[in-house]
Amino acid sequence: MPRFSLSIHLFFYLCLTLVNTGIVTSALAAQQSENESSQNFPANISGKAVQVITAAGITYVEVDDGSNKVWAAGVGVAPIKKGDSVSFSTHMPMQNYHSKNLDRDFSLIYFVKQFYNGAEASTSSMQLKQINTRPSIRPEVAKYLGQTREVKTGEYLREATLDGLLGESKKLSDFKGQPLIINVWASWCGPCRAEMDSLQRLANRYNGKEFNIIGISTDDYRDRAIGLIRQTGITFENFIDHKLMLEKMLGANTIPLTLLVDDQGRVLNKVRGAREWDSPQMVDAIGQAFQVTLEP
Repeated sequence: MPRFSLSIHLFFYLCLTLVNTGIVTSALAAQQSENESSQNFPANISGKAVQVITAAGITYVEVDDGSNKVWAAGVGVAPIKKGDSVSFSTHMPMQNYHSKNLDRDFSLIYFVKQFYNGAEASTSSMQLKQINTRPSIRPEVAKYLGQTREVKTGEYLREATLDGLLGESKKLSDFKGQPLIINVWASWCGPCRAEMDSLQRLANRYNGKEFNIIGISTDDYRDRAIGLIRQTGITFENFIDHKLMLEKMLGANTIPLTLLVDDQGRVLNKVRGAREWDSPQMVDAIGQAFQVTLEP
């Protein structure tokens, strides 16, 4: 009897220890997630343009903010010249980025939707500073935000309607039954454009066979997204987001973002930044994630 009593006490002690450890671990994870979310919130950079380079439809600007010099790039020919006042938002930083157009490496470069120069720079600076202040959430929209919260790795995607860009509209559930790769992109995003060719080559080999590949555009204008699809000649299905619904659910606070999703809709991995998707290393990693053998 004493031995039995000791075993019961030991059992409850171990259970209590595990529960407490789980609570602490969860709390630390929640704190880390909050800190990362805060760090990902975009800031504003303003200064003088010290270098302006336009190549292959992309404008590269080096900006001196008074303490540092930083590079930024945007799709299109921006009306900026050396010495102009420039302002932009740091939505999408890329580290150790190689520009094929310029044949040079950047330790850090920001890809931006729009540059503001001249008189616009001071105005946009104030606007962007206001954006950087986190708004309070009104009670009437709290439920809506809960429904659109990010689906984390290990969780299942919620149902969503997909608005086809050059094809028919579908639902996410239409892709259940086979692993899925979701690539989130925008026409103005340099790294997104850079990885499109490798995604198409990957699709040529495996799409509709071992897994499916789809793209989600976060462009504000439908014609710009369609323009990039036609320019790059990609043939896998692409859809456009509306009111940030998919962007929020997928967690696309930076792009390109690529999700590996299993055949039941569970997110296995999120890959941020551009990749050479048809390289042997990436093909092997995809095969391991989906637990399938991918023929070369």
